[in-house]
Amino acid sequence: MENHADSAVTMLGGVGGAGRKPLKSGMKELAVLREKVTEQHRQMGKGSKHHLGAEEPKILRPPPARTPCQQELDQVLERISTMRVPDERGPLEHLYSLHIPNCDRNGLYNLKQCQMSLNGQRGECWCVDPNTGKRIEGAPTVRGDPECHRFYYEPQEAGGVPTQQAQ
Repeated sequence: MENHADSAVTMLGGVGGAGRKPLKSGMKELAVLREKVTEQHRQMGKGSKHHLGAEEPKILRPPPARTPCQQELDQVLERISTMRVPDERGPLEHLYSLHIPNCDRNGLYNLKQCQMSLNGQRGECWCVDPNTGKRIEGAPTVRGDPECHRFYYEPQEAGGVPTQQAQ
């Protein structure tokens, strides 16, 4: 690409040219012409590193870390997406053998996890620790609501007596 400042000087009569304008006037016109070129570059998306108001380059941030529940869900969904249908039972029949984790909006496990309903009958449900997804000892496994809030105790931050967490 040619140097626009050099072409501007040529357009103004060149250095030592016959139509040469007084130095002050030529410098002013050169500054105006440079501003026009800079504006054209800005409009064409070429942007100069010297002009004001240039957009800052976007900072790429790594995606937030996936929680264990989200990772487990991703693995199950990947497995579902690659399932082949080997027989006449249909594609949904194979889903019943999978446990699809139930994550909350923060990516933690919901206290109550359940198997899928089958033939109009509720699947079995059990209680888990929201951080790990591991079953809570002593909590029942039932077809329905095992009332997990009665079996999960979250320790207080201040080191006091653990309190029950309402679901």
